[in-house]
Amino acid sequence: MDMIGVLVFLFAVGSSYAQVGNYSHTQILGAMNKVFDVVDANKDGFVQASELEESWLHIDSNHDDLVSEAEYEQRGAQHAFRGIVFQEMDNDGDGYVGRSAILGEYTIMDTNSDNTVSRNEFDTFYAELIEKAVHNYGHLLG
Repeated sequence: MDMIGVLVFLFAVGSSYAQVGNYSHTQILGAMNKVFDVVDANKDGFVQASELEESWLHIDSNHDDLVSEAEYEQRGAQHAFRGIVFQEMDNDGDGYVGRSAILGEYTIMDTNSDNTVSRNEFDTFYAELIEKAVHNYGHLLG
């Protein structure tokens, strides 16, 4: 096993015992898997901007380019953190997240600027998003 493989293995083992608030990294990884499986429509292991936009259009049931918390809760990937993730993404607190904000986050996820988000880039971004959401809004979880 090469050095990177060893580091990945150690991270995975360590992550299964780590906690974020009252939630383990295993729970966070489960949520990330659900979201990635929904967004990666062609199942190639990468997220294209078009796949993220299609996923967003599915959630935006009234097609106003804004997703309300109700739309996100009803039509987004089903995981325990979705309500607080929405709160974290709603930067201005108006109760909506716009498509332009999501496409902007795609640019942030694509850390090597190759116009494709790898699974590693997605996991890094989404884990940080969930961890921030738990820190800022975890008290809202039942």
